[in-house]
Amino acid sequence: MSDGPCAVRAVIFDLDGVLVDTEPIHHRAMRAFVAPGELTDAQYASLVGGGIDNTMRWIRDTYRRPETLAELRAAYHDAVWEHLAHAHILPLAGVREAIDSVRARGLPLAVASQSAPAWVRAALRASGLARTFDAIVTADAVPRAKPAPDIYLHTAMRLRVDPRGCVAIEDSVPGVASARAAGMRVVQTRQTTHAAPPQPGALVLQTMRTFDLDALCAGRA
Repeated sequence: MSDGPCAVRAVIFDLDGVLVDTEPIHHRAMRAFVAPGELTDAQYASLVGGGIDNTMRWIRDTYRRPETLAELRAAYHDAVWEHLAHAHILPLAGVREAIDSVRARGLPLAVASQSAPAWVRAALRASGLARTFDAIVTADAVPRAKPAPDIYLHTAMRLRVDPRGCVAIEDSVPGVASARAAGMRVVQTRQTTHAAPPQPGALVLQTMRTFDLDALCAGRA
């Protein structure tokens, strides 16, 4: 580890698909929620990272559900929480090492997840990462979902760091767009079930095992 100055001032992780692979859990929960309607893998993948309100509108319109958006949100929230609360979740390969490398430099760490607060807490508890981060920002904190930059700008503010000094680690198309719109350097990881195609403007990693904070600090990545 280099002892020189680091241009990176904070590292912000998305949760689903970056720290843990909860997408199979969410996928099972959504399949159960829309039954007896069918949900294809392609349909599910198109919703990943887009925020709960967009997903509920899509479910209402696609399956002609009679509930209001608020009723759908409440019922879906409980369904997903039930699945997450009883799951055994392991951090993705390389995640603990990446976190350790950030901590070794004394940099703040945060989570910026578009998921509901209870889902985020459940996933972090189940994976043993609940006490890892200096800030945890969830969907309720900002008015607009990714790809708007709101959640990343808010997280940088919580950390008291200029967004331009932050590295955001994302996996989804809306997530990469959100972090880029916030002016952050973006790392896109592609090691999960529904990996998005490589996105322009992001440093693409096939696994977090190759995360190199030294290179990011030195501006070589």
